[in-house]
Amino acid sequence: MASIKPTPDLRPARLNALGEFAASIAHEVKQPLAAITLNARAGLQWLDQDPPRLEEARAALRIVLEASMAATGMVRSLHGMACQTAPQRATFVVNDVVRDVLQLLRAELRLQCIGVTEDYGPDYQLNADRVQLMQVIMNLVLNAIEALKDIHDRPRTLALRTAIDGGALCVSVADNGAGIPAALAERIFDPLFSTKPGGTGMGLAICRSIAQAHGGCLRSGDARPHGAVFHLSFKEYTLWTPSRS
Repeated sequence: MASIKPTPDLRPARLNALGEFAASIAHEVKQPLAAITLNARAGLQWLDQDPPRLEEARAALRIVLEASMAATGMVRSLHGMACQTAPQRATFVVNDVVRDVLQLLRAELRLQCIGVTEDYGPDYQLNADRVQLMQVIMNLVLNAIEALKDIHDRPRTLALRTAIDGGALCVSVADNGAGIPAALAERIFDPLFSTKPGGTGMGLAICRSIAQAHGGCLRSGDARPHGAVFHLSFKEYTLWTPSRS
């Protein structure tokens, strides 16, 4: 009589996958939710002024709306990645996405006393999933903010740059923190590996997956004289030209 092989129990693997998915959502939407809270409070404070500061309140509410849309888009993006669906591509200017990320994180950057330098090249376009690109840049900026929290012996700085480098459109995010130990330079992209206490270890893994899904790459390096730099690059891009209509 032939022996019957037991059916493998797939539940632990599924539970692990669900745990990673939940950790990913928590990691990705944390900052947009923080931006919503901060700017909702600011908007209420502007309205409580005598007379009410309506223009400032409107600006705060615009950021609340943008952050809400970003959080919704990120959840949609993560769900799509989990289900292995194709990115929702559209054509957009990369510089605009970088500016949008900084707008959402402006309050946190001020709170951490981080000086920001922006260096934008010409307005190049990508045909990609805008929410996912925003997700990657936001993760890189948040990691830089985290790396700068323990720096007290020099001004904290963050530099964002867009340029053509080696024939590719490159978005660079550099900080002057402690940098990445050489032994960990490649491991930081591994799922569930984190150098931060309480970190999920999902952020950079998701970022690299998004870059690769768009035919791009994400790499890290040393910033001089201090800190780390991340380069997000794409070989397929076009120069934006204003409509004549």
